[in-house]
Amino acid sequence: MASSAAVCREPSRSPARAVPAVNGWRYQAPARSPLSARAVIAGVRGVARNGRGSARSEGRVVELLTARYGPRDVLLTDSGTTALTAALIGVLKDRPGAVALPAYGCYDLATAADGANAPVLLYDLDPRTLAPDLTQLHEALRQGASAVVVVHLYGHPVDLSGVKGLAAERGALVIEDAAQAAGATLDDRSVGTQCSLAVLSFGRGKGLTGGSGGALLAYDDAGARVVEAVRGLLGAPRRGWPELLTIAAQLIFERPRLYALPAALPFLHLGETVYRAPRPLRRPSRVSAPVVGATWHLAEREAETRRHNAERLLSALRWQPGFETISTPPRARPGYLRLPVLASPAVRRSAMEPAARRLGVMPGYPQPLCDLERFRQRCWNRDAAFPGSRVLAARLCTLPTHGRLRLRDLERLELWIRIASGS
Repeated sequence: MASSAAVCREPSRSPARAVPAVNGWRYQAPARSPLSARAVIAGVRGVARNGRGSARSEGRVVELLTARYGPRDVLLTDSGTTALTAALIGVLKDRPGAVALPAYGCYDLATAADGANAPVLLYDLDPRTLAPDLTQLHEALRQGASAVVVVHLYGHPVDLSGVKGLAAERGALVIEDAAQAAGATLDDRSVGTQCSLAVLSFGRGKGLTGGSGGALLAYDDAGARVVEAVRGLLGAPRRGWPELLTIAAQLIFERPRLYALPAALPFLHLGETVYRAPRPLRRPSRVSAPVVGATWHLAEREAETRRHNAERLLSALRWQPGFETISTPPRARPGYLRLPVLASPAVRRSAMEPAARRLGVMPGYPQPLCDLERFRQRCWNRDAAFPGSRVLAARLCTLPTHGRLRLRDLERLELWIRIASGS
């Protein structure tokens, strides 16, 4: 399947009205992980616990993950990036070669490859589905990729049957990056269960949070060997004071009438896509597991709210010139961490204006991975063409779907969609 550049229809006329302003201090976050006072208290207790108490909290999270995902083995880590880094180290130890990464995605993919010191072969994405371009993936495997990472961007499920078939022909292992896929399902199974290995994240905006944290899940003998091989690479956990402060601040300032305050502080990098240098691999902080356990059921309810809000916004987007929605595989239920859409250049410019940002509208990742200054030298095929990924970098934007949206927020988003489209 060759990449094809998505064509977004330009508005037929210039908007006659201004994009609606948001009254007062109201400012929506682009994404959210639900928290509660109970979760913060659980985090405080986690900081105070000894090693035995931490082990019980981690054991509870492993039980929850096992009940939902059914893995053979689970390794808890201090972040999703650590989980992916460890997976790459373990896979490439037994299967020397390169790792195939999507040319468009979160820059933490680059961080993980750097942390594993892994050579990289990039493959393109279909901008209409966010799924791998199988022709380019086949070429990456032919050139020596022994590990393949596939990402469910923004909670949008990818059917990996074609990817697994190509990888099996070359003896490569597939790693499913489900860091953004909280609440997503495919064939009535949680996304993150299709391959030998899967990565989860419990970061701040991932739908289920521990303030930080991640997990590496293994589903077969090959995956279990990787988990066992890298378990000893994780350093001692931090006590978790920074995570505790983060979740306490998040609980207070995620409210739309307060979020403008942290959003105005540039050093927080809220809403920005920045490359982060690799850090030492660690076990989860003492705060992470207690908070994940305390918010588990909140996150389940939040996923249903996101789907409900996304369906309403998708109805508003239908037939709007300047927007193109992403196709969903049959039998898939997206988690809609955010609602991704392809926008015309004019609409994309509108999405970057302050009024749209206050509604929670955000542009996507601004560059494909092949253009990252600090990363591109690691990519064997950095000068290849990745037209689909360049379309995504130029056109993709996301709309918020989370549970802090009220009726008036959804109405303002619908009005913004109509005005930005010129309809």
